[in-house]
Amino acid sequence: MIKVLLLSISLCSFTLLAKNTVLIENVTIVSSHLKAPQIKMNVLLDNGRITNISRDKITSYDSKINGTDKFLTPGLMDSHAHVSSIPGMGFGVEVVASQYPELVKAYFEQQPKSFLYYGVTQVLDPNPGLNYKHFTSSANHPDYLRCEVITSKNTFPYVEKVDDKSKTMFTYVIDEAASADETNSAEHAVLNIYNSGASCIKLYFEDGYGNANQWQTFTPKTLKRIKVSADKVNLPILAHANALDMQQLALAASVDVIAHGMWNWGQYSRQANITKEMSVTLDKIIADKVGYMPTQRVIAGLGEVMNPTIADSAEFLSVTPKSLINWYKTPQAQWFKEELRVGFDGMADQAIAEVFLYGRIGKGNQVIKYLNAAKHPILLASDFPGSPSFANQPGLTSFQEMKAMANAGLTLEDILAAATVNNAKQFKIAQDYGTVEVGKIANLLLLNSNPLDSIDAWNSIETIILHGKPLARADLIANK
Repeated sequence: MIKVLLLSISLCSFTLLAKNTVLIENVTIVSSHLKAPQIKMNVLLDNGRITNISRDKITSYDSKINGTDKFLTPGLMDSHAHVSSIPGMGFGVEVVASQYPELVKAYFEQQPKSFLYYGVTQVLDPNPGLNYKHFTSSANHPDYLRCEVITSKNTFPYVEKVDDKSKTMFTYVIDEAASADETNSAEHAVLNIYNSGASCIKLYFEDGYGNANQWQTFTPKTLKRIKVSADKVNLPILAHANALDMQQLALAASVDVIAHGMWNWGQYSRQANITKEMSVTLDKIIADKVGYMPTQRVIAGLGEVMNPTIADSAEFLSVTPKSLINWYKTPQAQWFKEELRVGFDGMADQAIAEVFLYGRIGKGNQVIKYLNAAKHPILLASDFPGSPSFANQPGLTSFQEMKAMANAGLTLEDILAAATVNNAKQFKIAQDYGTVEVGKIANLLLLNSNPLDSIDAWNSIETIILHGKPLARADLIANK
């Protein structure tokens, strides 16, 4: 009910834009609910929704798109993207971003277009901060859903912030000792999040980066209070947890989604393969039907930022303002690389990159394969930008996450589902999204290649259709 209300409010502006009926003629439909692509189909869009799908000729429409030799798919959903964060700078309220207001402005103006450029028509933001309205106020932007974070002054991520401005990102800071009727209690935080129109709650199970364990986590009692309160108002809980022991804590707290891959294997870190003990945890994820977001681009972004030519990427030019690309090449923009170097005690940049790109990504791939072998649904969730790394850029990172799924062994059919229907089902919005069916919101992609033939077909988008409004991909490029 919450999500339906939220979407009805946030999508009304798009409905006004889609006054004319649009016919997509003679197109091949590729959608996870179909056993095989349907060829030579006619699809009518009216008032922002799909109103007719037929092989019969449709004669009444206002405008027409020739779909001959094209492929029509649902728009993609990235269920883990932080739209208030600027690659290379961090969240907009943090110190680095505050030093470059013109670059931040240029980035925020382009960001929604960049997501759309790569076919992302729905975004879930699990930590929106204070600046997400720059995204939702854009003329054309992916449909936006959000979680809100519950934290305390003693737990991550609040405990990591060293300046007062960064701490303002967190609205729901609780006192674990507060009783249920106090305004700073877990129960009040959940109720306030529900009343804010959010779609979910995010909790951090993080006691320290890597193998460190210097931070407190919520007590089991607090976690139970949050879970009981969340269930009363039907708010799912996403768990930030990327280590074996942290995912075990998250499962004990009965979370609904684990929002990272298992990159840190704890006492089994020297093992080459998943151990029997680790498989018990993965089997519980499967048995409890916990949604799983591998977010492999987090790790890739940490490795690729060590590449001195990453800002020269041809892909960056399509989605990143040139002024920001130029800044990435300045000494001031290397601050995060310097932080990574400190953590690796003088290792060469290439060696640091390989730790992430081969070691930790390899561990994540094994987990993905284990879950996929059990037919456990995987969710497209890039965690863009994942860190202050400027290697991850909006939209492009979502596409790269899909390519990472292919590298982990998912089939193209699996990837289509992960990017569309799996997310829609997980977040209970499948009545509106996820497949090409009559009645669904007309968030669609027209591709020049079949995405069931090649992962690169997702980079052959010709037209993005947002609530029935066709947008030429070429018009969304950052640097025309």
